[in-house]
Amino acid sequence: MLTFIHTADLHLGKVLHEHSLIEDQQYMLDGLREALEDTSYTALLIAGDVYDRSIPSPDAVRLFSSFLGKLKARRLDLEVLILSGNHDSSSRLGFGKELFAELGIHLVTDPEDAATPIIIPGSAGAQGAFFLLPFLHPGSLKADLTAPAPQEGDGQLDAEAGEPPAPIRSQGKLAEEAAARLEVARLKARNEGVDFTILGAHLFALGGLEAGSERIFWGTAEQVDINWFSGFDYVALGHLHRFQKAGARAWYSGSPLAYAFEEASYSKVFLSVSLEPGKEPKLSPLPVQPLRKLSILKGPFTSFFQDFSPDSPYAQAAQDYLEIVLTDSAVVENPLALLRERFPWILSVKQDAALAHQLVSVHGQSPALWEGASLRRTLIDTEDFKDFLMDIYGEAEADKLELFKELLQAVEDADSQA
Repeated sequence: MLTFIHTADLHLGKVLHEHSLIEDQQYMLDGLREALEDTSYTALLIAGDVYDRSIPSPDAVRLFSSFLGKLKARRLDLEVLILSGNHDSSSRLGFGKELFAELGIHLVTDPEDAATPIIIPGSAGAQGAFFLLPFLHPGSLKADLTAPAPQEGDGQLDAEAGEPPAPIRSQGKLAEEAAARLEVARLKARNEGVDFTILGAHLFALGGLEAGSERIFWGTAEQVDINWFSGFDYVALGHLHRFQKAGARAWYSGSPLAYAFEEASYSKVFLSVSLEPGKEPKLSPLPVQPLRKLSILKGPFTSFFQDFSPDSPYAQAAQDYLEIVLTDSAVVENPLALLRERFPWILSVKQDAALAHQLVSVHGQSPALWEGASLRRTLIDTEDFKDFLMDIYGEAEADKLELFKELLQAVEDADSQA
């Protein structure tokens, strides 16, 4: 038998509505460390997005360093397997990987290393071969010289011309190339006598359900057919923040904390995985107890200042991170500061109803029309582009954002005149 814990998308250093979640993340990691004191666990697999930014904050780095140090101090025998996600910097997360490997902490941040297995013993002489596939950025893999003749435009090399292997840029081609290499390596490991083959990967599986805090961009170009990895006994996925099954033996653990109010109702877990020869994986979700929950309350402004009974939703959520949705038709000025007197952890106030009502009275537009207005769409698209720049470059330069806004406005002006 081989037993391990699968988690992903820690996003250490995350800031929610300008509030640092470091304290909450430390509480979460303490809970994970306590779970791993059970000596039946052979390994911990973190499937990407250790950090929230490619240049993590000093507090985030210190937190992860402290977690690993305390974990290994109590469980020197535990193997820790970590791969990089799209929010991580491969070079920063992979620093010192050769040294860490000697301590049983295995860092894989280069997709070219994904087909090299990490062999870990289980109980009763069983062995597992772990393969770790980091997020596939454009150009992170080069075409295989031994592959069939390339087709025009697929990013592979012209072998007869003697050119060096060309980087592959299409997400689909990258995943296909990685899957082909991994299948060869998986079969080789099986032939050498390992009992289980496990893949950890950070990707968007075709058909996966998004949560509220991922930044998934338009279209299906970045989605991957999980059936390409169907030969593995278990596929531990990261990238989507909702706990869910993605294939016959493939699961997302989801993020261990809710990182958007849209995720307030989702179950947050670590996944305990047990593998036995000839059997399907046995999964046991381990519920994560957060330091503070995320909650959403709705109602008119005055209702939040009434006397609450102890069992009322208002009283029960008083110590939660709160988003309050005001249903008043008139805009309330400075509601965050006023509501904080009764709800100290309030982070967000929405007044969509009042804004819609105001728009109707000024412009004669209906709330339904306002919901689809170009101003609202522009704000969302601009934020998406800002996050895209942060993911790719680690910063969002003002001139790039300004140019994007100008181009987007030009498109909207053209649409309105059509």
